[in-house]
This record gives sequence, structure tokens and C-alpha cells, in this order.
Amino acid sequence: MFKTSLTLALLLSFFSQISQAQQTLNVLNWSEYIDPEVVADFEQIHDAKINYTEFESVEEYTNEFFAKDAQFDVTFPGSSMINVLIKNDLIDTLDRSQLSHFDNLSKDVMKTLANHDKGNLHSIPYMWGTTGLGVNTRALKKLGLSNVQDSWSLIFDEKNRKKVKSCGMALLNERDELFSAALTYLGYSVNTTSKDELRTAGTLLKETLTDAIYLHTSQQYTDLASGKVCVIVGYSGDVIGSTEENTDTAYFIPREGAPMWVDVMTISKNSQEKALAHAFINHLLDAKSAAKNSNFITYPTPVVAAEPFLEEDILNNPSIYPPQNIMSRLQAQAPQTRKVSNIKHRLWVKAICAGGKWCTVPMKSFF
Repeated sequence: MFKTSLTLALLLSFFSQISQAQQTLNVLNWSEYIDPEVVADFEQIHDAKINYTEFESVEEYTNEFFAKDAQFDVTFPGSSMINVLIKNDLIDTLDRSQLSHFDNLSKDVMKTLANHDKGNLHSIPYMWGTTGLGVNTRALKKLGLSNVQDSWSLIFDEKNRKKVKSCGMALLNERDELFSAALTYLGYSVNTTSKDELRTAGTLLKETLTDAIYLHTSQQYTDLASGKVCVIVGYSGDVIGSTEENTDTAYFIPREGAPMWVDVMTISKNSQEKALAHAFINHLLDAKSAAKNSNFITYPTPVVAAEPFLEEDILNNPSIYPPQNIMSRLQAQAPQTRKVSNIKHRLWVKAICAGGKWCTVPMKSFF
């Protein structure tokens, strides 16, 4: 009887371990990009454990995603990365029958996303936003630059930039975002394939980066809040979040227009937890969960049904939810050819080496 009891105990322990392993989800997401309560709610509802890994740039995403023995179930790439993931058979087709909240999504955002994921078969929008200017309004007033604080000319016009240099300018360390900003300022499409237009933008970036204190993916937000710099380029929600700490700071979508982007949720082809992965995505599409996330990170959610649960200062902020006249000036990056990416890469290396401060040659991106 003792032997039988021991055998039964061992079997129960064994199946318990299997059950526990089956209820573990590996997630790769941008840093500080989700309300921890939303994660905790999912773990409690589904009796699951989420192994959560963060990244801060496309390069870091690539390093984590392709690391030896890495196996992520759900990842959150930018929309411009999806077509490459699809072509290389790295993400799975989604089963909409497992996504009961799919109809909560904005048709406009889905239409934008369809440029990268035809038929919206492989990805679900998580958040969207713009890349623009974070400024210290008081510092710019002293410099006589208040009239251009909402213009890309603040950093791309040489006379303005030299003034900004005196109080500090920090830029986002993302090649395509800065190219999109420069192209927009020049009046070109962010999706141009013209060598001449790309070279003109590359030359402008080379001149601009020479006057920057540094390039980074996150440091500029805290430095703007603390007054260490007076102008930054960054992602809307991150800049807006940092302005809460300093009333002299503000985020602007430049008057010339700005890059618009969509971050998405995908399920990896090698995921061993497809059902749980769908359940996690569906959880984030729930109206209340989506609102919690949007309120927490100050980015607009594509979940239309979440609007009644959004804080008023989020929903009514035109920098977060831009009115139609501003939306019409936003440009979303379309999938780019390898040829265009190679041209940008060469020009980007020249630009970041122009000042000699951070002259490192980045690897050619998988994306």
C-alpha cells in the first residue's frame, strides 16, 4: 500500500510539473510597455506564469529573438518588421476563432497594418503612436525659439539647431525613425525609394547628429524631465510620460508631419503554447485591459471599445489621440526593400560617425 501511495504521489507530482510547464508563456515586449496589473490578471485568470523579457530597440529585439535556444511565444515587433518575419516563416497565422475580442479593433489601424500584413493574418495591433519632439518650452523661449518648438526645423535648420545645442539636444537611436523625420522635413515621402532623396536626408542627418549630445533609446526621456537637455526626438507616449515630471516640458507632433507607427502582437512559429498565446493576446484586446495599458503607458490603444474606460486626460490629449487635421499629416512606414535598407545603412554609418563621439558601425539589421 505504501508503494502504491508513493507511486501515486510521484505520478501526481510528475503530471503537476507537466501542467505547470504547459502553463508558462514566454513574452518579448518593449520595455515598460504594459501595466503589470494586466499581466498579473492574466496569470491569475489562466493559472499561468509569464516569463517576461524586455527590449528597447529593433537591434535588441533581434538579439533576443534570435538568441541561441530562445523560444518566445508572443512577441511585440513594430509593424515595419512584420513582413520580414512573415517571409522568413518566423511567425504563425493567427486563429481568430480564439480571439473573441477581435472586433474591438479600430478599422483604420487595421487598414494601416494591412500594408505590412496582407489580410491581417499574422499580427494584431497593440499600441500605436507618433515619433516627434520633446522640448523644454521655457528654455526654448529664452533662446527665442518658441515659434518653431513644434517644427522639425528646430533640429534640422542649422541656425535653430546651433541655438538648441547650447541647452542640449538628444536624439532617438533608431535609424528609420530619424530618416522618416528628415524626409518629412524635406517634404519627401518616408517611403521614398529615390537615391537622391535618401542621400539628401542622409546628409541632413549627418549635419544634425554632429550637434547632438548623444543617441539613445531611452535616456533622453529622463534627461528632458530633469532639465539636462532641452530638445529630444522620441516616441510620443515615452515623451509624454516624462513631461509629467516637469511642467516646463511638452511633446509636439511637428507641423510638417511625423512618422506614425504601430506595434503589434505576434505568435512565434516555434511556440509550444499556441492556445495560451492566443489567450494572452485576447486578454490584451479586452476593453478594460486595453484601457489599463493605455492609461499606464500614455499611448493610444487601437481597441475602440476601450474608450469609455480611458482617463479623460488621455483620451482628450491631441498629442495622444490626434485630431483628423493632424492625422492627415502622419506617414506610416511601408515595407522597405533590401536595396533601400542598404542605402540607409551606409548613410546612417556616415551620419553617426560624423561627430566622432559614437562612431560604431552597426550591423546590418535583419529587418
